[in-house]
Amino acid sequence: MSSPSDASTPSTAPTAPADPAPLKIAVTDENPVLGRTFTKAAGKFKTKSPGKSVLVLGGTGEVGREVVKHLMASDAFDKVTVFARRPIEYTGANADKLVQKPIDFENEEQLKTDFAGFTHAFSCLGTTRTKSGKDGFYKVDHDYALNAARACKEAGIEHYSIVSSAGANKASRFLYTRAKGEVDSEVLGMGFPRASVFRPAMLECHREESRTVEKLATFVLPLFKLAMPMSVAIPTSTVAWAMVSNAFAPVETPATETFSNSDMLEKFQKAKK
Repeated sequence: MSSPSDASTPSTAPTAPADPAPLKIAVTDENPVLGRTFTKAAGKFKTKSPGKSVLVLGGTGEVGREVVKHLMASDAFDKVTVFARRPIEYTGANADKLVQKPIDFENEEQLKTDFAGFTHAFSCLGTTRTKSGKDGFYKVDHDYALNAARACKEAGIEHYSIVSSAGANKASRFLYTRAKGEVDSEVLGMGFPRASVFRPAMLECHREESRTVEKLATFVLPLFKLAMPMSVAIPTSTVAWAMVSNAFAPVETPATETFSNSDMLEKFQKAKK
């Protein structure tokens, strides 16, 4: 026999998790700062290499958002496709060229299908141990990064650009720099017609979630930057500028290249003169 409370309580189906809210990518007249060098190179690239298309992985992250903004503002590609699990709300220049698609980094066969037909790829994947734990960090920054890179190679990507980290070394004792170094080594050895690795130091940006170490760093960072202005930190917008502008630079292929924190800053500062 059921109790009165049993009879009066209707059964309910479990509620499905809500879809993540769109991530807004703010674009103003000053952001991104492209400069004449960037704009001129983008124009030449579009004229000499028409019909190019680009995909972005990790486009909702700190560097990834900036890469999306720079790609859209450049107007150098026929379309910019962002593969992500969270949608983007973009209202800047050339918004009609932005395509968004879901992704499953664990399904390599599907990744090959998803990436077919693209000529360029920017990988900005990354998380932290604080946010995802040790295993979660390694899965995203190592496993997913390599799954995506292999799929891009199989799909025929001409130029693969990836964000790594200063100090990346596959022989490092530290998990973060070791994982980054392992990925760098494999990507550079995959045989892409062109592969570019970017190794920024401390990223300067306004994060959605705060990291304790980086909160503390904001107090001492200015002092270190005075002593070592080219080695300690770099704005995420400058990393994106360096990555996207590098895609416009003609090179003899096959080519592999690695850019340090100072390389990116010097390139940006030289372009502003």
